[in-house]
Amino acid sequence: MTNSQFPFDISLTDVYKTYPLGLWKKKEAVCGVSFAVPRGEVVGLLGPNGSGKSTILKMTLGFIRPTAGEILVCGHAPSERQSRSFVGYLPENPRFQKFLTAREVLRYYGALCRLERSALSKRVDELLELVALTDAGNERIAGFSKGMVQRLAMAQALLARPRILLFDEPMSGLDPLGRMELRQLIARIHDEMPEATIFFSSHVLSDVEQLCASVVLLSKGKLKSFSRIDELLGARTEAYELTVRGVPEGHQADWGKRLRHSPLGETWTVDGTEDLLEALNDLKGLGAQVVGVFSQRTSLEQKLFGRVSNPDPDQPETEVTR
Repeated sequence: MTNSQFPFDISLTDVYKTYPLGLWKKKEAVCGVSFAVPRGEVVGLLGPNGSGKSTILKMTLGFIRPTAGEILVCGHAPSERQSRSFVGYLPENPRFQKFLTAREVLRYYGALCRLERSALSKRVDELLELVALTDAGNERIAGFSKGMVQRLAMAQALLARPRILLFDEPMSGLDPLGRMELRQLIARIHDEMPEATIFFSSHVLSDVEQLCASVVLLSKGKLKSFSRIDELLGARTEAYELTVRGVPEGHQADWGKRLRHSPLGETWTVDGTEDLLEALNDLKGLGAQVVGVFSQRTSLEQKLFGRVSNPDPDQPETEVTR
């Protein structure tokens, strides 16, 4: 089957996965899920823990078989050996022999991929630079941080220049800085390999919103939605944030009645352009100083759930916990 005949790198059609729980009981981990991942896009698989994300990835990789339905990887069933040649895989918790160095790990897996020795040495250097591990290439993995191990595993997934990259919770267990580095790395991989399809699971909404063109949302094993991010969020600005100083004493309460006030005291949020213009006129009349006006767009979380599930300002990322 040629590329033009099959525009989707991954497709699921009415897929079910049922696990037996004793003699009479069973659990439906995936229930009639259908969607197709377009070639060359970054697509997020989003959902709370237990929603079926890992099960779908394992079925796509051929680790487990669906109870019913059809899965195709570049036009081939996951059980076919040929389908695996298209895929690079990053598990949620990668493990390597700790006595090996990063360079030795990549050489070992490159040999398993049957890369020629001369080409492999160059490829290892390229990947160590890509994942910012050049200086640590000759260090033993025993001394690596969680983020360094994740980046090494991503390099391993890229060794054979696969057409499809499957990442299972790539930012799981990382601190905010480590997650930012992984997001930047995925974005860089997409920039340098625009023909590759990146399909990754996550329960962190902000990761998906920043990286993906489309999002698959699962809930209790069922497909809740499959939409493009830009269509889901829209381009229209729905709110404005104003930073204001110098509102005269005695006028702050009256002026801020229709606005949402931040705990910092100088930041206010107004809904819509009409209210913004009224607020600016009010402030001009009061002689206040408008330091800045910033447009806001409804977040992915607000679109999907209608409210913020984790309002704690000390937590920079929001997780789907429903």
